[in-house]
Amino acid sequence: MSRFHFGKTFLLLVVVLFVLLVGGTLPYFMFYIALFLFSIPLIHSFLSINSISGKVKLPETEVFTGEVVRIDYSIENNGKLSIPYLKIFSNISKQLTGDVTKESILSLEKREVYSKTEDIYLKRRGYYKIGDIDVTVKDIFGFYKLNRKIQSKASLLVYPEIITLSTFEVSSSQQSGELLIKDSSYLDRSRISSLRDYSEGDSIKSIHWRLSAKKDTPIVKDFEFRGDTSVNIIIDNYKVNFKDDLDRRMEDKVATAVMSIINYCLDNNINVDVATQDNDNITVTKGQNKSDLKSFLELMAKFEGNGAYNSKELIQRIDVPIIKGTSLIIVTSNLENGIASIGLDYRLRGLNPIFIVITDMKNKNGYIDLNIEKDLRKEGINVYILDYQSSIKETLEVLHG
Repeated sequence: MSRFHFGKTFLLLVVVLFVLLVGGTLPYFMFYIALFLFSIPLIHSFLSINSISGKVKLPETEVFTGEVVRIDYSIENNGKLSIPYLKIFSNISKQLTGDVTKESILSLEKREVYSKTEDIYLKRRGYYKIGDIDVTVKDIFGFYKLNRKIQSKASLLVYPEIITLSTFEVSSSQQSGELLIKDSSYLDRSRISSLRDYSEGDSIKSIHWRLSAKKDTPIVKDFEFRGDTSVNIIIDNYKVNFKDDLDRRMEDKVATAVMSIINYCLDNNINVDVATQDNDNITVTKGQNKSDLKSFLELMAKFEGNGAYNSKELIQRIDVPIIKGTSLIIVTSNLENGIASIGLDYRLRGLNPIFIVITDMKNKNGYIDLNIEKDLRKEGINVYILDYQSSIKETLEVLHG
């Protein structure tokens, strides 16, 4: 696209009309001079804009939210003529952080390469198509301005942050006053995973008496979870509940919380299935070992609050295996009667439902029916309220701390 100033267009028009009406050597000489004056810069600018190429270099390693990444991009003048005025604008930083980078204005000699490096702090996870680099060429008189987009096929997958949980309820549980007790049937007491110093609340049955006597201090045994322990996570990402999600804050909170629970399960070799939806496409991702972590990271990096089905429809479409004692974690931003009744139904069928409710109270996003929450707790069903400004670690470990 070019922009030709109105005053210069008018001047050229006056010269043409003068030549047509008057004729003669001098008018034609003036016409040729004007034609040369306006056409040569246009040709130069056209050749310049089409001789430019560019590329973007992204980090080849995995990147996570909260990290700083270095991105290099370069613009090369492949032509045989110099470019007197070149303006470059890259939206790479805007894509990744929302911050606008200042445009660069320079000149390029023939075969010269301009390179720039940006260190970008990754504020949020997601899948980013880096987009185009906008370049603008002007001639030395400022008659023309030609714009071009240099397309980049580069993309960057930013994984969500993983919060390391020291404990989280993932097995069948029973309520005893205010104390939540893990079902010991999910521990394989024939296989010790580690030894550590005794902490308040540890079972006496877990004390390693012989080693404790030798070290003159209580030492307890941590046992591995049995291989049949399993966790099913269902993410209710119905688009109606996320329509007012400011800067996709609740999306990010969901992704980080779920990823932290997944990491905890994989660290303990617990089978974990995660079901969510992308528009009307429902996906289930499975894993048990730490080697399965990447598939979950990719899933949650691309996670969006764009589901076509509400919580009831979503769960009805998912084949949740009814294995007694299995933990069913339902992540939602809308704790109302419909989804609560589903949790109660699964409790009666032998599963151990847990609700994680994501909210952003400051911006009035997310909904919790306090009566529903109270009823669930009466039935021994844990409800974790996780606000955008809350600590994931403190919230998810609070019942065990």
